[in-house]
Amino acid sequence: MSPIETGLRIVLNQCAAYLVVFALAISSAQQLRGQTSLIGEQIKAKAEQAQANLQDRKLELAIREYLEILAVDPNNVSAHANIGVAYYMENSFKQAAEHLGTALNRQHTLWNSMALLGMSEKQLGRNIQAEAHLKEAYAHVEDKELHTAVGKQLFILYIQAGKLIQAADVVGQLQRANPSDVDILYSAHRVYSELANTTLYSIAVLEPDSARMYQSKGDQLAQQGNTTAAIAAYRQALQRDPHLPGAHYELAEIMSTSISSAERAQAETEYRSALTDNPLDEKARCGLASIEVERSDFEIASQDYAEAIRLQPDDPAANDGLGMVLVTLGEVKQARPYLEHGVQLDSTNGRAHYQLSLVDHKLGDAAAAKHEMDEFLKLKVGQERIKQTLKDMHGQLLMQIQKDRNVDASTDTVPK
Repeated sequence: MSPIETGLRIVLNQCAAYLVVFALAISSAQQLRGQTSLIGEQIKAKAEQAQANLQDRKLELAIREYLEILAVDPNNVSAHANIGVAYYMENSFKQAAEHLGTALNRQHTLWNSMALLGMSEKQLGRNIQAEAHLKEAYAHVEDKELHTAVGKQLFILYIQAGKLIQAADVVGQLQRANPSDVDILYSAHRVYSELANTTLYSIAVLEPDSARMYQSKGDQLAQQGNTTAAIAAYRQALQRDPHLPGAHYELAEIMSTSISSAERAQAETEYRSALTDNPLDEKARCGLASIEVERSDFEIASQDYAEAIRLQPDDPAANDGLGMVLVTLGEVKQARPYLEHGVQLDSTNGRAHYQLSLVDHKLGDAAAAKHEMDEFLKLKVGQERIKQTLKDMHGQLLMQIQKDRNVDASTDTVPK
């Protein structure tokens, strides 16, 4: 099992708590009403009893009753679907797949049944069939919890099959729908990292000395915080292609964070080169404005931020930047809409909340000023907590490393 699979910890047992709930929808009153005239009152009563037993997790009784119904009415879609649920809950995946498949052959749009069929097939190792059914169910299932469960299983199948692009697409959807699910966040982290490594390897095989190869390496080094090596890689990329799209901007961004004053000074040149190659590069326009702010060229900075907003009205950095520059220029009332929009676009920007609080105070809106200050303080406490957590984790890791070294040293002792 690969590291990415080992780290997922997304298993079907996590879904067990609500499988009954969505499964019972398969035998809805509407379906039963549609079949009442066909199966008779006696069958209807037995179906209702079977459904009650299924809901109470009396699986053996429910299965026995559904089998009795099928003995009389072999084409009863609801009975096939629900006995499939019962078998699934009993971990009898082969029987579950058989009955769920029969139900779907007669009524293809039972999306919950299709989801459960795909999950059963996955447990049986029928990955090709499982992928097809889970993919179709994922596009139609409406219940949020079931939709998430299907997405997780589909993601695992894609990973196992090496389909990283499809896996990234699914996990991206899951992340948007479940932004607080740590398992999904971790899965997204791993698949994006794996995809980045895979694409970098492909570039290395195809064009190992190309500008794109050095640019990709620069991106990787920048993410790792290796500023010096990242700058060197971007420079190598630009030597091979002076107009390589994105390279001047990326070099400017990493230079602006350098501890070298000379490199920070060169960042402006790179931003301007990026704009020469692409006048619509809104990010480069914002970067240039931030440098102008640092040297107190506020009028010019306001023009560049305004141009960035014209190009991309919903860039939080551009709105935040222009708002702060206008405050500095004394145009407090004009600044507020930009700061407010910036906060709406990125509610985690503590600096924007702080500035907006100051603006509201100057404009005489005490309630709004207090609200924004409270948000700023809340974010500040949260950020400090994260820093402390990371610091504690680092200390624990160092202690574990030392402990492991001590153990290794004791086992290396050779008796005389």
